[in-house]
Amino acid sequence: MATDSPKTTKLKQRLIVTAIDIGTTYSGWAYSTLNDPDKVYANQAWFADEGSFASLKTSSCLLFTPEKEFKHFGYEAETEFVRLAGENEHQGWYYFRRFKMALLNDQKLNRYTTIEDISGKKMPALVVFANAIKFLKDNFTATVRNRVPSLEDTDVTYVLTVPAIWDAMAKRFMREAAVEAGIPNKQLVIALESEAASVWCQGIKTEIQRCDEIDAFGISAVGTRYMIVDLGGGTADITVHERRPNNTLLEIHEPIGGPWGGIEVDKNFIELLVVIFGASEWEKYKRNELEDLLYMYRDFEARKRNIQLTFKQIIIKVPSSLKEHYERNRDRSISEVEHLFDGNITWQKDKLKIYASLIGNCFEEPVEKIIYNVEKLLSKQKLRNVSKIILVGGFSESHYIQESFRAKFADKQIIIPAECGLAVLKGAVLFGHNQSVVTARIARYTYGVNIAVPFDPTKHPRDKMIDTDAGKVCKDLFWKAVEIGQEIKDGHEVSRKGRAVNHFQAQVSIKFFKSTERDPIFTTDKGCQVIGDIMVPMECTLKAEDNAVEEIYIFGGTELRFKSKHLARGDTHELNIDL
Repeated sequence: MATDSPKTTKLKQRLIVTAIDIGTTYSGWAYSTLNDPDKVYANQAWFADEGSFASLKTSSCLLFTPEKEFKHFGYEAETEFVRLAGENEHQGWYYFRRFKMALLNDQKLNRYTTIEDISGKKMPALVVFANAIKFLKDNFTATVRNRVPSLEDTDVTYVLTVPAIWDAMAKRFMREAAVEAGIPNKQLVIALESEAASVWCQGIKTEIQRCDEIDAFGISAVGTRYMIVDLGGGTADITVHERRPNNTLLEIHEPIGGPWGGIEVDKNFIELLVVIFGASEWEKYKRNELEDLLYMYRDFEARKRNIQLTFKQIIIKVPSSLKEHYERNRDRSISEVEHLFDGNITWQKDKLKIYASLIGNCFEEPVEKIIYNVEKLLSKQKLRNVSKIILVGGFSESHYIQESFRAKFADKQIIIPAECGLAVLKGAVLFGHNQSVVTARIARYTYGVNIAVPFDPTKHPRDKMIDTDAGKVCKDLFWKAVEIGQEIKDGHEVSRKGRAVNHFQAQVSIKFFKSTERDPIFTTDKGCQVIGDIMVPMECTLKAEDNAVEEIYIFGGTELRFKSKHLARGDTHELNIDL
């Protein structure tokens, strides 16, 4: 059953706006106050390795006990799980890392969807995401209450970031996870990550900007079109904006992207290790030396950002157990590794030196996909005047990425903000203060609902006919609300009159669909996918012909919204699209 949704009007302005960014690799929070919204604060105290390493975000890892009770998030989860693994006490514990990717393109996503931890044990995805959000919410609250002891939960608007390429189901899932985490619907805003980054970049100084210039790159001049390439750990989001009057932005092409984030480099590096060891031996090593393996992953994550196109080699610190396992289980010397790879790998004590031709292969596939899609987008006629590309997101901190873009798009201005990995998080705070900053968006799909109309044997297939109290009707017709590629202003409403098909119906279930086609005929056509249900209250005392509502579909924001007005009773309901 659908429940009342937050009002479609602008959320109440509260004393503080806090953004929570659950990233594939790293997560964090930031906030600013109503009195000084542009001064955004991020947590400065995420510590790893017993305090020897500090960062502005923490690792996206969760640890649950064998009883499925939440234990830790972030670096604390990493550290505790490593300790458990080192003492061989980790069996039965649930350890999740990089869990965000589970929501990308999950065609059957719902509140009962499960995801696997690193050992294959399953838990409900909603529980995992809700605990991640709750931890960050509670960490923010505890930190800020040290400065503002009188802060109440009702004083805060929370902004939750999601990739722009996520569909309505994934966005709705994240809203439900946030509500499970204790954030009321009326205090929650969903922000698209690339939009948030764009908002932030409108007002900051970039790494090569002269201090006496407010906008050295001209991205804040009215009419300027620029591309935001948001490269995170899991996904790449590519969006094109135009600066409009009154400090607003216009989306001029629907977001595109895919799973081409930084973790693809990690996967390719692991595949390289599998080639060195052999698949079966690598699996044994993973099971027996989990502690050392996690430390090696962390070391590679840190080092890969400094790899450049012109580099000759990268040195990875590897645990001594790796060498011992190789020589013991393969009955061979590590010198054979050098021979296997024609000298492109050398192994000396705890250091693995990997030369350019091999480590470059780890970057090649994801970087090529990113650049191919950027190039394809820029080739479109309406985007040929886009001369500036802004790189944001944690993967954009990679020198390899930056140099690849400069080499490929020499005719474009490549802009890399300082702390580009925080652009989404900080921009989401600003978006929370002004959600109308993006005046229009482009529909990624054709959206509509299934309807039934009087059956016409000259137009409708016989297998679509059903008998109802209203007579013979044709089911599964696709009623189109908006079509793919359409520019939709924020708050855009589309309405239709809907009736019950049987007498004395108390409610009607409407299925909401998306389609990759511009003009689908039936909701069963190829390219159509149901993305949710809407349970609409009707009047159980009325016959079908008198039991009618006005269905109002609201587009243009970061989420789809719906409301209905019963034409006989006159009452209005705002309803969620239910997963």
